[in-house]
Amino acid sequence: MKNRRITNLGVTAIAVLATCVVNITQAQEIAAEISAPVETLLIDSSILDKAMDVIGSKNTASAATQVEISRLANAASSSYEEFKRENDNLEALLVLNAGFRKSISIQEQNIASLDQSIANVEIVTREIPLLMNKMLSSIEQFIALDYPFHVEERANRISFARAAIDNPDVSIAEKFRQVLVMYQTENSYGRTTETYSDTIVINGAERDVNIARIGRVALMYQTTDRQVTGAWDNNAREWVE
Repeated sequence: MKNRRITNLGVTAIAVLATCVVNITQAQEIAAEISAPVETLLIDSSILDKAMDVIGSKNTASAATQVEISRLANAASSSYEEFKRENDNLEALLVLNAGFRKSISIQEQNIASLDQSIANVEIVTREIPLLMNKMLSSIEQFIALDYPFHVEERANRISFARAAIDNPDVSIAEKFRQVLVMYQTENSYGRTTETYSDTIVINGAERDVNIARIGRVALMYQTTDRQVTGAWDNNAREWVE
């Protein structure tokens, strides 16, 4: 057995170390032995070695525990950051989803409005041909009672519009445009004046004349030989001198 010298100053420390590797009774005996009032003591070195080994093992275990604690703390911090990011993403998705829901609601309202408009268009599409025929009949009757200027031209315009209305290959928009153009042209005659050459029947005879039209107020004529001058009597529906 190897012995080591130790002073009284290390008695307490040795006693503490002894409790780590032996039972309390043995520790008390060791403490009693080393607490004698002598300058130096001889202690079994194996006891000190065991105590130092225990302390080293505890220090190693403590270090390993600290490393594990640090690892767990880092893992917890990383998990928290990941949770925070996912939570932020979730909030962003909720906001985006709310925006989509509002957009879808508006689109559904627009679709409903379009459906109603389409239904109205179908009704109008069925009614427009009837309306155009009524308009055409009205303008045709108006021309028949109007001053007889550009008779052939105006009759051709009516025939063209009627042919467009009866043609299934012509769109509704084009048919309606033809009728409106005719109305606009007839309306413009009331605001314009003009002179032109024509052949009319005066007193049962055809005569070549120059005609002067002043809106729809007067329609006058003069024969090309300047021998006869007259006007159209709209009440009598004939040319008079």
